[in-house]
Amino acid sequence: MWTQKRFGPDRGIYAVVEQPEMCTGAKPLVVTLAGLGQAMSEKNYLFSNLRKRLALDGHWIVQFDYRGHGDSYGELGETSISSMVNDTLTVLEEITLVDKPSRVYLIGNALGAVIAQTVALHWEERTKIESVPILISPFLDKLPPAKEVFAAETLARLEKEGVIDSQILVPGFDYYQLTDFDPVQFDYITRLGAHLLYLHGQCIGKRMLDELDELEPVSLYNQNKHGLHLICGELDVETWESARKLERVNLYRLSDVTHFFRHPAAMDQLIEIVRTILTEDSHYRKER
Repeated sequence: MWTQKRFGPDRGIYAVVEQPEMCTGAKPLVVTLAGLGQAMSEKNYLFSNLRKRLALDGHWIVQFDYRGHGDSYGELGETSISSMVNDTLTVLEEITLVDKPSRVYLIGNALGAVIAQTVALHWEERTKIESVPILISPFLDKLPPAKEVFAAETLARLEKEGVIDSQILVPGFDYYQLTDFDPVQFDYITRLGAHLLYLHGQCIGKRMLDELDELEPVSLYNQNKHGLHLICGELDVETWESARKLERVNLYRLSDVTHFFRHPAAMDQLIEIVRTILTEDSHYRKER
């Protein structure tokens, strides 16, 4: 049965929790982690569909909005990788105060994959509870430096003001044909999981770009303790090539697409892959 929850000392993190009514013994906890600018309220969004399907399977699952996203407090310009990690740890700490999970699965899309791996390392170190990342279309190669992507005068303004309207950072209005967007800027932003139609009108903070400049994705993912599950479209050649650099990784392909949002069938396939991972991983760990 799903319930609405609010987490954090100010109750500023909004969430939906699905927890089986009849729960005997410790169960795994599933946490979904969206990319930049993604919110629970978006229609037909992957994680809402995934949450509802996993709930039918009897899973304990939480979906939430980072601060600066969706219904949660704050502005997007205040968001950074560090704040997203801290929000996730806050949710984990509070949701496990009474019921302790047998393990935690962190399912992250795009930038959410970075959050998933980072939180898995912190949470397991802190609690000794096994924490397993499931990565959806993560960017694996280091992103180009912001100074090579965005206009110098725009970055100078960002340096001075601390935040900048994303419409100024990534100018353009043709959200469907993309005729007036800089392709390098568009690629940079969409790798984070953001859709410019939703992102424009909100701000991006300097701290976010600084932390993205510092990020070494392959090095981060190779710190995994129990193996990674990585899901991406079979036509996403760049990710498949880069995945060769990863250690202890299980790869899953979405047929005939680059990303799950390219076709409804790909989203359905992704949900079935996640269900299979949770089922098979649970059986494996019981037998160990």
